[in-house]
Amino acid sequence: MHAALIESVVKILIKADFNVADLAETKPRCFDVVARKDNTVLIIKVLYNVDSLKPEAADEMKKLAKILEASPLVVGERFKFDFLERGVVYTRYSLPVINLATFYDFILEGIPPYIFSAPGGYYVKLDSEKIREAREKLGISIGEMAKLLGVSRRTIKKYEEGTDTSLSIAAKIEEVLGTFAIKQIDLLNFTKVNFEEECEAEFEGREGEILDQLRVIGLSVYPVRQAPFDAVSRVEKLDQEQILTGVRQVREIEKRARLLGRISEALETKAAYITDKDCKKKVDSVVFVLKEELYSVSTPKDFISLLKEKSSEN
Repeated sequence: MHAALIESVVKILIKADFNVADLAETKPRCFDVVARKDNTVLIIKVLYNVDSLKPEAADEMKKLAKILEASPLVVGERFKFDFLERGVVYTRYSLPVINLATFYDFILEGIPPYIFSAPGGYYVKLDSEKIREAREKLGISIGEMAKLLGVSRRTIKKYEEGTDTSLSIAAKIEEVLGTFAIKQIDLLNFTKVNFEEECEAEFEGREGEILDQLRVIGLSVYPVRQAPFDAVSRVEKLDQEQILTGVRQVREIEKRARLLGRISEALETKAAYITDKDCKKKVDSVVFVLKEELYSVSTPKDFISLLKEKSSEN
């Protein structure tokens, strides 16, 4: 069921003209699909039962979303013992969770969700400005509005300040005012992430030395653990240019690099794999750099030039 769900997500994205890469070949992973269309970048975790989402995977997703300026999203079918409802946004570790039907509506039909689940039931976000304008246009005072809805004047003021409310109250407000007063849920800006910009190296030995040398060169380096790449290296002064960076000295580097290349193509970003010894095979979209070559580079601009030079050689 999990594989079929990933396949459906990928098909929807391709049909919507996204560049897509899936990570079915690698474990562990904090996301299953990455996709890009114009300036929209999605990092998607696909789970049949979203209860199986681990907090460390969610944290890594949010971290990557911040670094890559992407939107994290979880697509599943069940939550605890219930099926997810179409058109409803659930939350798991501050990440938005939707079912496949809602994902289809949002990606292919351009229909955003309006309802979110929270303790106690389903709720909506009110369009406070529209409510106030409609009330004043109809000549209804705050007191009269409160009587019509069976709530206090203070509650009406809260509605006009943007307080969330239940579906039943929202329906009454629309009935009284004769206007649609619910805000759509912005899935692309649902998760707000804050973390320390300078991340400590999570690698030791040779891999740690490589990341440290990239920092010496002047790159901002953000290590990640559950992805086919080991860090995102950013050139802050060159239009925030980012390089998906591999440093693990594993036996099947070429296989790992191929997956890295697919992701970099989908995200339309550079990819570099830094190794102790030269790799015999070439991999599309990935530049192999020898560790010793880093010591001849002194600035981020020189590093980008080295990548371009080696890419043209390939």
